[in-house]
Formats: sequence, C-alpha cells, structure tokens
Amino acid sequence: MELTEFEPDRTLPGLLLDRARREPDAVALRYSRGGVVRVLTWRMYLDRVRELAFGLVAQGVRHGDRVAVMSGARPEWVFAALAVQSVGGVVIGVYPTNSPAEIEQVLVHSEAVAFVGESETELAKVAKIAANTPDLRLVVGIDVAPPDLPEGITGASWDDLRSAGDLDSLAELIAATTLDDPAVLFYTSGSTGVPKGVTHSHRTLQHAIQSVVGLYPECRTARHDVVGFLPLAHVAPAVLLVFTPLHTRLVVTFCPIEEYGQVLRAVRPTVVLWPPRFYEKLAAELIAQAESWNGIRRVAYRIAMHVGRRMAERRWSGRRASVLLRIAYAAAVRGVFLPLRAIHGMDRLRVAWTASAAMPESVVALWQIWGLDLRENYGLTETGGCPIGQFGQPFPRPGRIGREFPDPRFQVRLADDREMLIRAPLLFRGYWRNPSETAAVFEDGWFRTGDLMERTPDGDIRLIGRKKDVIITRGGKTVDPQPIEIRLRESPLIEEAIVVGDGRKYLTVLIEPNAAAGAELAERLRAELDRVNADLARVEQLKDFRVLPRPLEASRGERTANGKVKRAAVVDSFAGLIGEMYGVDDDAAIADHVRRPRR
Repeated sequence: MELTEFEPDRTLPGLLLDRARREPDAVALRYSRGGVVRVLTWRMYLDRVRELAFGLVAQGVRHGDRVAVMSGARPEWVFAALAVQSVGGVVIGVYPTNSPAEIEQVLVHSEAVAFVGESETELAKVAKIAANTPDLRLVVGIDVAPPDLPEGITGASWDDLRSAGDLDSLAELIAATTLDDPAVLFYTSGSTGVPKGVTHSHRTLQHAIQSVVGLYPECRTARHDVVGFLPLAHVAPAVLLVFTPLHTRLVVTFCPIEEYGQVLRAVRPTVVLWPPRFYEKLAAELIAQAESWNGIRRVAYRIAMHVGRRMAERRWSGRRASVLLRIAYAAAVRGVFLPLRAIHGMDRLRVAWTASAAMPESVVALWQIWGLDLRENYGLTETGGCPIGQFGQPFPRPGRIGREFPDPRFQVRLADDREMLIRAPLLFRGYWRNPSETAAVFEDGWFRTGDLMERTPDGDIRLIGRKKDVIITRGGKTVDPQPIEIRLRESPLIEEAIVVGDGRKYLTVLIEPNAAAGAELAERLRAELDRVNADLARVEQLKDFRVLPRPLEASRGERTANGKVKRAAVVDSFAGLIGEMYGVDDDAAIADHVRRPRR
C-alpha cells in the first residue's frame, strides 16, 4: 500500500496480535544488558503483553484508565505500553530525570491509577509523593519491588503483575478499543506554563508512524536496524522505537544510554533519528580521530576532504559533478570516510535524520561530506510524527526543513503573521482535559505551531523564528526563560537577568546588577544562581553567568520603548560575552573543519 493511501484499520495492540500470529518466530526486538544482546520474537513479545494485560485487569485497571511508565529505553517499557493499550487504557511516559514534584504534577493532572517504575530511584520518587495522588491505586517495580506505600495503594513486582490468560480472551479484550480512543499522553515540558497532556489516539499515532516510514520507505519490506537508547517518554523515540516496528521490519536493539556507544558499534544501525547533539558529539570525536592520524592516512584524509567539499558544493548548487569527481568521491567514501564512520558503527547508514532542535549547518555539511545523506525533518509533540521533512532530493542543502509529507492530506499554510499552520491526520486529539488550551492552538482545523516560516523560491520551508519567547537547547529541550528570570530578579543584587542557550548544550545567564549591589558581587551572584538552580529541573539549570558591562539600552534596540527586554538584540549585542560561557563549541570546530583544508 502506498503511504498516501494509508488508513489504519487496527488498534496498536491489534497490530501486535496480527503480527505474532503471522510470523511468531521472527525477531521482534533485541536488548543489550552488560554487553550481552538477547533476542525476543513476536510470539515472546505477545506473551509478555498478554501476561501484563491480564495482570493489570486483575489489579483493577479498566478501559480508559491512565497508567504512567517511568524507565529508560528497554523492552519492559514497550510491553507495559502495549499491555495498557490492550486493556483500553492510556499510557503516560514519565522521564527518568523528572523530580518528585514533576511526577506528582503529571500523575495528579492525568488522574493516573497506576505507576510502573524501573528501579529503586524511580520507585522512591513516586513513594515520596504517592499520598498526594488521589487516583493512584497501584505501583509496579520492574527491577525491584516498590518500597512502603500509603494505605490504599498496592505495591507489586513485575513478576507479581504477570497473570494467566489466553490469546482468545486477549483478542476479545483488545477488540473493545477503537481507533479513536486515546492511546498515549505525551506531556509537554511546561515551557509556556503548566505541562499539557498531548493526547494521541491509535489512529493519529498510526498516521504519525506512516510519516516516519516515509523517512525510510524500505523498512516496510526489508529489515532495518536501529539502536534505542533515548527516553521513550518523548514522542519521537516512542513513535520510532515502540510503535513503528508494529507496521514495519524495523528491529530495535534497546540499551541503557551509558552503553549506546558500544551497542552502536555492535549493531551498525541502518536507521537513525537523533537530536543534533548526538551527530555533533560523534562528529567531534571522529574529527579528533582523523587529526590524530599520521603519514599516508593523514594525507589520504586531507585529499578525501578536499574531494568531499567539492562534491558537496556541486550537490547544493544543483550542478552535476564531473565523471572524474564522482569517481574520486566514491573512492574517498569507500577508502576513507566509511572506515572513519565505522569507528562509531555509522558505516551501514545511507540516510540519517535529525529533528527536535536546530541543527548547525556545518554539522549537516560535514556528515554529507563524509558520505552520509543527513537530512532534517520537523515535528512537534502535537504532530507525533514528521509532517514536514526533506523527503525528496538526496544530500539536500542544509538550513531547510523540507516540504510536506507526500500525502495530500498533509498541508502547510502561512498565516498573516508568518506563523506556520499545519493540517494533517496525525495531529493530536487535544490537550488532556484542557479545552481552552486546545481551542487556542486550532483555527478552523489548522494547528498553530508557534514557529515562523518562509518558503524558498524552490518551495522548501525554512524556519525563521518562534512566536513565543522560548529557548530550545541543542538536545531539543524546550525551556521558558521567563520564570527563571523572575526568580533571579527576586534578588536585591539583580536588576535584570537574560537567560540564554538557544541551540546550545546548556543554559547560562547575562546579569545586569543592581547599582547598589556592593562588593564581592561575583561570589554573591554565584550564590543567587545556586539558590535558583536548587528548584529547577536539570535542563533548566544555569551553568554559568556573566555581568553585563553596561545597562541595556532602548537606543541600541535592547529594550522596547516601554522597557521590555528584546532577547534577540541582547544576544547579538553581547555575543562575545555569551561565547565566553560556552568556550570552544563543537560547532566551531566542526565548521572550521568543513571550511578549511587540513594540513
């Protein structure tokens, strides 16, 4: 079936049931623990889900109930999700890094009746706040039994939850759920207020899956391998690693994030969809490796980079490379770049994708020079998948996010204020029990993305900014700087605070001190940062600060006429000061490597 013709006819657990019946002994997924890789077939996968589903039913979980899962990327997250959905419930991903207060907020807002945690760390967090969650009735530990819990909340181990049940009764249980029932709640970061539960149904998730399949069309008919280590509470890893394999021949090897390097080398994936920071990190390591070479290897690499740059320039300009250049480049890829990429298990990849944050053009360029067709796509929690991507021309010019997914139901429109509006069948069903927020982001069926865009002359989409004053870090985390700045300005030492970090690995802050701040300012300001950081999530914490050498001025464009700070202008005015807080960024090293011949 063509992607443009797709319309789902089974719920997600229904797909699992069909797959296990059709090819029970085929490899469904793999997982690595301590360097040992184990294989699970579709029959084994279904058995785990069946046991857990009836265990949940025995514990009182019913159709429509919400169940939270908090763990790293591992098969148990997948089994729990499909078991919850088999009962007709809604799975909620909780980040392992979430604080007890953040967990409480999600459990209370979603009215979750059950919580599944991985280890003592996660279970201790939920035990700390369990008394404040009126709907919570069950806590399950994957690796260990839960600690003591308040009266009325049952604690159970993973093995305790597994129960008897047969395939016929599971099929009957699954049949009670419809395609338009809620399947997953993905909670936003709360960057623009209280976190919102983005509700995706079985139908919207399957349209999201089809857009992901559009990134790697061959995975419908031929086996592809991917390494799963990113948190499954985030929409992109969940769609790619948990749900896409149900529709395709994609095989995931799950591993703890601390093992991902060695597992990459062992698996040599054929599918990758990462935030920019992973491409950047690996590129920086491979540059260091190449620059450590001596003799003939160093000369060969220098020549290969010269050839690769020329090839990249031809591609981006739309000019056809000469026969001689194509032959030279093929030799450079085979003889130099593929062995270099193999150091990190990246040699089997032909096409790779990035999303969730702005990708430095130099990083895209370098991987393309090295022969990897690295492309960008665009998606949000509310879209589930990628309604926009560089689906067509190989080795596209960096700096664009492509065009609409090739299905006429996927549409993009430019609002009068240049905001990008999207209409597509993968759009979420609304924010969980928040009709006012849902209504605020829809206009006649068009979803307001909050991103500003423009069309290039050849029809591609380029992002040019955001309507809301938020920061997106290099890792794709969205942070609202204003509450942090308000906390800082509570200090009598601080007149103004401007949090920065858009496209960076972490947040820092520029501080305009109070004129009466007095002596030992730097030390006292550090204490103020520590005070504010103590109440912030890790991604929001400020790693460094600089004191502005002068007050912000409206005449320089740094403030509006009524005194409001213009963040972009401040970042431009004090770029050097900001640069000091980040040192020599991988970006700069990679950009230099792309531009200049190495001697």
